[in-house]
Amino acid sequence: MSNHSSSQNTSFFQPDRVPFSHGQPSQFAQFTAAATQGYQPRPQIPATTTAAALVPRPIDTPPQSNKLFLPPDITVTAYLSQLDKRQYILPLPPQQFNLENVKGLRFASADSLMIEARDIYDEVAGTFQWEMCESQSERCIKFIQEKCANKRVFLVTSGGLGHTIIPAVHDLPQVYAIYIFCGTMEYHLPLQSKFSKVRVVCSHDDYYLIPQLAVDVAQANIDWGDALVAKGDRAKAKEKFEKALTNLEKYAKRPDPIMITQVKTKLEQCK
Repeated sequence: MSNHSSSQNTSFFQPDRVPFSHGQPSQFAQFTAAATQGYQPRPQIPATTTAAALVPRPIDTPPQSNKLFLPPDITVTAYLSQLDKRQYILPLPPQQFNLENVKGLRFASADSLMIEARDIYDEVAGTFQWEMCESQSERCIKFIQEKCANKRVFLVTSGGLGHTIIPAVHDLPQVYAIYIFCGTMEYHLPLQSKFSKVRVVCSHDDYYLIPQLAVDVAQANIDWGDALVAKGDRAKAKEKFEKALTNLEKYAKRPDPIMITQVKTKLEQCK
């Protein structure tokens, strides 16, 4: 997986709103995706903690003329099989949290479905203060570039908008992790092999995206807590370790037990 971002600048137009069909459940929301000629986005299913989340996002029609969307080296079936075979959902390696330069975590979304399903994302993030960019790729890019220089940024994006946003922000030091929630995975999987900060590409956010986000937020809080311990602020460090433990035990589904043990040890040391 390469660490460099693409220099190609591919523009995507915003889709028209698709009205809800009569008789459809209220949770159906508009999927934001690339809208090259012939592309017709369809309503999709928001995040939920119920079994209904295991129903995938409806398949959207792929662009017909955009050469960026090439068949990936790995099929969707093989990719999901790899995810399912993981014994544990693992975090990013520990990274230094410089308290002088990094003032906290920040969360941004370029996926309109999160408006319909905010609660679980807020709980995992530990904040309701998400920057909700919906279908506005330029707004999302500008926010990350200009408003988050001193933050550690987590980004959730749709697949279509991801092709515009990810190349523009991937190499910024403040960008920590990126998650792609999409309907046609085969057209967006190449983003994960091309950009190292893309943690998961999926159409089941409850089963794949949210557990990975939970583990990554836990690791970021551990890094933050370690920095606070080094500074001598054990009370605030304890808060960060407690958040990490909550994410691992409540939202991660298959957390690494070694990671849980390490967090519990850190909490004991904060007493």
